[in-house]
Amino acid sequence: MTFTKALATFSFSWQKISHRKRLRWITKGLVGAMALASCQPTAPPPSSTNLPTAPQTPTAAISSSPDIKVPPPPPSNSYLAQLPPDATNQLVQLDINIVIPTYLTQNMNLVNYEVGETADNGSAYYWLIYRDGQNRCFAIEYASEGIENSSLENQESLDSSLFGEGYYLYHGKFPNGGDGELPESDLFTDWLAGDDGFYRLIGAGLVNTRNYGQSDCTNITVDEAIAIAESLGYLPTDIKTLELIPTQPEASEENSTP
Repeated sequence: MTFTKALATFSFSWQKISHRKRLRWITKGLVGAMALASCQPTAPPPSSTNLPTAPQTPTAAISSSPDIKVPPPPPSNSYLAQLPPDATNQLVQLDINIVIPTYLTQNMNLVNYEVGETADNGSAYYWLIYRDGQNRCFAIEYASEGIENSSLENQESLDSSLFGEGYYLYHGKFPNGGDGELPESDLFTDWLAGDDGFYRLIGAGLVNTRNYGQSDCTNITVDEAIAIAESLGYLPTDIKTLELIPTQPEASEENSTP
């Protein structure tokens, strides 16, 4: 009964209020409701640690992928002085300072070499033969003893950072047409004295007449020979101390006998 009277009273009072006031009250009510809603806390965004992550590909799966190609081995002429590992291994086994050319003329390639000991007294020796596409040849020789210097009709002084001054490159024919005259002009250096023996550069004439497996060689120019001779240097220590590929594989323990 009381509620009915109150409702009737409110209805009568609402009818007496002007239309403009009604709109003002309705507007205030809506604004208040919107303000109240904006003050309500919102749920925080999901943490990055809770986000799903893409599966990681194992390293082994990447390395074994058929799409990844192993690079080919370097060409034989890319090694220092074009010495392949097998040749370097044989030279290192001599246990001496190995002298090599650190400069080569264009298109010059190592075509033959030999490392060993002489049959008469077992002294060490080696030689390296270089040749280009025009059949121009020269060689680097080493002898531990038994050397003898000779000369040709012309000589040019050498300025060697390794061996010092007082050495020459000779070119032309032997003077006075003496014994050992070559059919064509040749060139070679003095034997250059090092701590472990003697080294020299020789040209095509001597290469053709020796048992070096070469024939029909012609000479490089005098200037080229001087540049190569002055570039001679020791095989670097860091290369000599590498664990190189053995010349022949060692027998396994299973096959070895006590």
